[in-house]
Amino acid sequence: MNRFDFPQTLPPSKPLLPAFTEHFSGWHLGMGLPNTLLGLLPTLFQLARRDPDCKDTTQGMSIWGTQAHPLTPGMGTWGIKSLNMGLKLGPAFTRVLLITAKLPKLGEAASETGDDAESKAELEAMDTWYALARQDDRKLILRFLTVVLSDSTKGLSWLHHVWDDLIHMGKPEIPKAALDMIEWTDATAPLKERMEADWAFHCLPPEKALPIIEELDPALWGLWRAYAGGELLLRMGKKGEAKGILAGLWKAIPWHVNLTLKLYDLFKIPPIGESEDTKDVTILVYSWNKADLLADTLHSLLESDIGHAKVIALNNGSSDHTDDMLLKAQEAFGADRFRIETLPVNVGAPAARNWLLALPEVKASKWAAFLDDDIVLPKDWLMRLLGPVKNRDDIGAVGCRITAAVPPYGLQSADYNLFPIPPADPKADMVPNRVLVFDNCAGTLDTGLFTYTRTCLSVSGCCHMVNMRSIEEAGGFDLRYTPSQFDDLDRDIRSSLIGMPALFVGGLAIRHIQHSSLAQSKDVRQIGQVMGNKLKLDTKFTDEELIRLGEENQQRSWRDLKEKSTFLVDRLGMST
Repeated sequence: MNRFDFPQTLPPSKPLLPAFTEHFSGWHLGMGLPNTLLGLLPTLFQLARRDPDCKDTTQGMSIWGTQAHPLTPGMGTWGIKSLNMGLKLGPAFTRVLLITAKLPKLGEAASETGDDAESKAELEAMDTWYALARQDDRKLILRFLTVVLSDSTKGLSWLHHVWDDLIHMGKPEIPKAALDMIEWTDATAPLKERMEADWAFHCLPPEKALPIIEELDPALWGLWRAYAGGELLLRMGKKGEAKGILAGLWKAIPWHVNLTLKLYDLFKIPPIGESEDTKDVTILVYSWNKADLLADTLHSLLESDIGHAKVIALNNGSSDHTDDMLLKAQEAFGADRFRIETLPVNVGAPAARNWLLALPEVKASKWAAFLDDDIVLPKDWLMRLLGPVKNRDDIGAVGCRITAAVPPYGLQSADYNLFPIPPADPKADMVPNRVLVFDNCAGTLDTGLFTYTRTCLSVSGCCHMVNMRSIEEAGGFDLRYTPSQFDDLDRDIRSSLIGMPALFVGGLAIRHIQHSSLAQSKDVRQIGQVMGNKLKLDTKFTDEELIRLGEENQQRSWRDLKEKSTFLVDRLGMST
């Protein structure tokens, strides 16, 4: 028994089934987001009609989905379908399912034509919210919320629509106020308690959030309560208790890919590098007109443990005070550890990286560690990246989880993988979209479901190490992606094509001050630049290369998932 035990209402499920590989092209990629679950459930329900094992997984996923994402439109409907398939749940949770299943989706027309005035007004209001959420006008935000959340029919739908944005604002009082604007009833009171717990999970220190999570009714929210409690205990450093709680949860939902990968890393902790390993690393940073941000980045680098690694900083044609700042940094590091390179003009990110990679001391290293000029590094960042690739020469790049720099540390990127794709249709009269990358977390709240280690297609270039052998054999960064979109992905694809995939170390989080250049694209010119670079990426590789890459990526991910599931089954004494 532990304090986060839950009623065993779900039928026992198997971690892996042949149907998962036969009927789902992306099962192995992860299921950390509600839309991913909603994409899997329709096919699962079809399979459940003839496969009892699939039926067990289907029921488990629908209930987990409702508890983890209670206000997501459509999620409660699948819970009701599970009830109709014979799943026995208590009357209280059944009432919750009935409420969530009826939540209307914003912007959908009440009429079949799809052009009624109400839907148009909602779509306009959604556009207004998008703009408001990216401003810092507290009064306007609260005024807008007061109007939409007090709607007795669609208030909960609006709460779902604005919730992540409210948490991302980093002002806990605003989402807290939003909860008070809803017209809660006795029937919806359990949802209020669940959303208050969600607020606590993301907005409070873990030691203060934990009692609120613990107060949730296990009969209503037992699965999510166990996960949230285990994650908070991990953040508090209580790994032993957390591991026991999450192991108990995994036994109930062993098909959950992210939980499987996360739990495996708790039992088999990824190795940490040693000081001797740092002799094979050169740390590289380049910057253009971000002297103050770069100064903070270099300060966090100075405070971290980089062992014997040397640092080379490239001033990429800056016109601000970057020169003076780099001289001060060199004095702090020591001239023997910190070297300055200066270019007269900004040559763009791909060329700046290639310039650094061409330096003799970098070419002599095994690993080149690239850092963005606007990040905050934890003390052990380099050792955490080096440990999992010790004595490995088959990894082309190793990277980590990238988050926002301020609480609640929203996710910016994790691991990137490729969907297997069919050959392009030569008769298709449209712009191709052939490099189909599964980005499984960007822009979401960090729930902890991406703290795992596994090989993948690509990792974020915000903080990553590239294997110099992969540079020699697959080439550097393609200048055609200047100023800087898709050059990391393109290089990682070429590295994977020579048998050197990337490795994602999700237990390490790097705080990123600014978002990626893709996310910052706002005007027509910037969007056009991104679209042009995506077209270059989509037309660069042959059908044969993309098909092979997708198949290899899929096989590698499935092999990793099966090995880790088998380990957990044996370790936890489960019967399959």
